[in-house]
Amino acid sequence: MRRCSARSAASALGTLLAVGLAAGCEWTETTPESSSRIQEVLPADPDEARSKKNARDFRAWVDDNGTPRQREAVTRVLNIIGEWDEETGNAYVSTDINGGLTPVEDSMASATALAEAFDRWQDSEQGFVSVYDVAGNALIANHEF
Repeated sequence: MRRCSARSAASALGTLLAVGLAAGCEWTETTPESSSRIQEVLPADPDEARSKKNARDFRAWVDDNGTPRQREAVTRVLNIIGEWDEETGNAYVSTDINGGLTPVEDSMASATALAEAFDRWQDSEQGFVSVYDVAGNALIANHEF
């Protein structure tokens, strides 16, 4: 989004109409960094014990509450990294999709099922979840919940 002073904006409007450029304005990023930045590669795990516990809790919840597709997909979850609270957060789901002993026929369908299950499981009002394959590459990035 562009922000300009009133004088600069008026001047810029004239320039924009005449030249097609808005002179005298500067770019200001208005999107919060943590809310929409795509994390294409699985971030480092600062607390592996916690991320494994998050994954166990998630798997248990999906086993009890998920759809058949979600129950199948959740068996691939290794860790869940990130912070999410009652208001916002970001979660990064590490899986063995595209690896492991049993191949996944449709990795995107499994990743989507995991993102949707996470959306129902988490306790935040809003945030993002990303799902990563065995190599740490994003299959689903910034699924909004």
